Amino acid sequence: MRPLFTLFFLIAVITASAQEQTLPLSLSLFNNGTSLPGKGYAGVFSKSIHPGICLGTAHRYRQGQRSELFQTLKLGYFYHRYNQHGLQLYSEFGYRYRITGGFYAEGLLGAGYLHSFADVQQFRLEDGRYVKKKNWGRPQLMATASLALGYDLQSCSTLPLKLFLQYQFWLQTPFVNKYVPLLPNTALHLGAIYSLKRPRHNNHPGS
Repeated sequence: MRPLFTLFFLIAVITASAQEQTLPLSLSLFNNGTSLPGKGYAGVFSKSIHPGICLGTAHRYRQGQRSELFQTLKLGYFYHRYNQHGLQLYSEFGYRYRITGGFYAEGLLGAGYLHSFADVQQFRLEDGRYVKKKNWGRPQLMATASLALGYDLQSCSTLPLKLFLQYQFWLQTPFVNKYVPLLPNTALHLGAIYSLKRPRHNNHPGS
């Protein structure tokens, strides 16, 4: 069910984005921490460095004079030393409000698929001795909520580029069954969104 859930979002966003005249491509670098919001430097930045990278795109459902409603599709990776590697595939519903002078704010809610790999050796008891387990990773679910502030460079130039700072709170489940079923995480993203123009195709009779 988990892969089907993620596949549903994948197909929905790609199909919808294919109808757009522009394709927004996002890239962000982030630091991930296993903590609740309010921990770390200034309550938002993990004291330890657990690096990550995230790629994504989005489809816009509605655009008003100052606001828009959209959906994202993102693929991420992070590394937490002595804990885990994580591959993320998730989608978010977002609301963007343009403040003034190119600045904007966003709120996002989403869910998706997480595949985690332990960063420590694991063993199992077999015939009275411990044998090293193969690390194929574990399929899990993730849920996420984010707030972001950004700046649209098109307000002062012709460059279709947005810069943003995003604070993300997300849950990983199940982490350790019957012990830590939900693992809270926070991530601070610094990134950019580039709107790639699609070539126009002219329809000719008989084509």
